[in-house]
Amino acid sequence: MFHTPAMAGEKKPVFLNKIAVHLSEQNWFALAAEFVIVVAGVFLGLQAANWNEERQERKDEVAILARLQAETSALLSVVREERAQVQSLVDTLQQAQPVLYSMAEARPLSERECTALAASHVYRRESDQLPILEEMLGTGRFDRLRDEELKDLLRRYILFRDRQRGNHVERTNELFRLYSRHPEEIAISLVPRMSESEGSWGFSATEGSRWVPVCDIAKMRANPQFLNEASDNMGRTGHVLLGYEQREAMLVELQERLDELLES
Repeated sequence: MFHTPAMAGEKKPVFLNKIAVHLSEQNWFALAAEFVIVVAGVFLGLQAANWNEERQERKDEVAILARLQAETSALLSVVREERAQVQSLVDTLQQAQPVLYSMAEARPLSERECTALAASHVYRRESDQLPILEEMLGTGRFDRLRDEELKDLLRRYILFRDRQRGNHVERTNELFRLYSRHPEEIAISLVPRMSESEGSWGFSATEGSRWVPVCDIAKMRANPQFLNEASDNMGRTGHVLLGYEQREAMLVELQERLDELLES
């Protein structure tokens, strides 16, 4: 019988040769030992792969926590700054309310009070982005986080953020721009600029002049529509401030938990 070169060069794997020998000799103990060695090798190989994968996941988790902490801290600073601005506006509007709604003796509104009323329709969307959170949700890495308390805080923040975005859309759906709707109550006038520190309404002022809103308190108090719309604007502004207070509290809680996890 003739063998081709390929057939002549074929060799059984060493493991199979050993198995064949053990079978021919009926050496069951050796056969079992070989089987155990193979199974143990496969098991250890899988364990090593799993351990390496878990190690990479834990390394990724630490990186996520560090970035989440940094972004939470940065967002918290911005939220506090924005909240202070809204709080200042709310305080000014509340200062003018007794005069505006005839609960106090009539007096001219200050430029600050008049400007606050003229801008009471402005509701900027609150800063709310945590980019790493968006990345985790988009790439399926959210479950890399093992701490259930942290995951619950993040879920609550997502729900709150989405609800507040919806509130902003509803809040800006119908705006009462008081100086446009009631030009006799609030007139935008061009006046001489007395110093560089004086603010201007809008961005079209010159070096020697500036735009300012001028309020007629008598006409305001006598106009129920104006008062109703001003009240609506002030209510929406108060709701914006409440949202900032809630957002700040949630971010503080989130930051504290992140600090605990990274220090442990």
